[in-house]
Amino acid sequence: MNIHNFRDIGGYINQNGKIMKKNMIFRGGALDRITQEDADYFENTLAIRHILDFRDEREADMAKDCSFHIAEYEQISALRVEKRDENGFDFEKIIKNKMDAGQFQSIYDYLQEGYRTMAFGNPAYQRLFDLLLKNDGNVYFHCTAGKDRTGVAGFLLMMALDMSEEDAVKEYLLSNKCLKEVTDGLAGQLGIPEEYRQMCMPLLGVQEDFIRLTIQSIQTKYASYDEFFEREYRLDREKRKQLVEIYCSAGKPDVGGSC
Repeated sequence: MNIHNFRDIGGYINQNGKIMKKNMIFRGGALDRITQEDADYFENTLAIRHILDFRDEREADMAKDCSFHIAEYEQISALRVEKRDENGFDFEKIIKNKMDAGQFQSIYDYLQEGYRTMAFGNPAYQRLFDLLLKNDGNVYFHCTAGKDRTGVAGFLLMMALDMSEEDAVKEYLLSNKCLKEVTDGLAGQLGIPEEYRQMCMPLLGVQEDFIRLTIQSIQTKYASYDEFFEREYRLDREKRKQLVEIYCSAGKPDVGGSC
């Protein structure tokens, strides 16, 4: 399928020995390049019934997701930065314009601010948790490249399921592997010099320092993840127990998410 950074989140083991089920929750990039055959695969083989688009309205209109017969589509922006950037998190577009060092720093600062704020009071992530608790079909959530807004959502989801922080960060960083072919291809297509390519990589991939900003922001504001989830997303221990019962099971650990 022609989807950047597409993968199933599953196979990880939580801190109580429960295994996150595969083929229930999927993440990735925009669905504007897929065929109708791919869309049918989404609905009929993967049984996806909810598609949650974390892009803003302008991004979603510029690269519309494919139409689906069964799956319900919702677009709710996950970007929580008050100072709006014209390009949002569409760094492919930014890099094509050959930014200078000053522009890079401005964009980098914007990205860091996004990671500091996305975890809090986010209606897009609230909707994701609501859909997962509803449990009436598999869920696919995405943004443009499926790495930043989607990456924070994936991290929070794993923490809500009592996975280790280490595994949640590991799943987040998997985007670098999944996007390598895309980023290498883009660099070659645009003829980007190696030194400029190295400067661009923090924008085209993901960095552990970024998700650590999210973790640090949560730890600064709350004494525990329990308090964070209850205060920010109405996920008390009972609702999180429900999530674990739905999306985890006893069994033999499997390899975590893969591209």
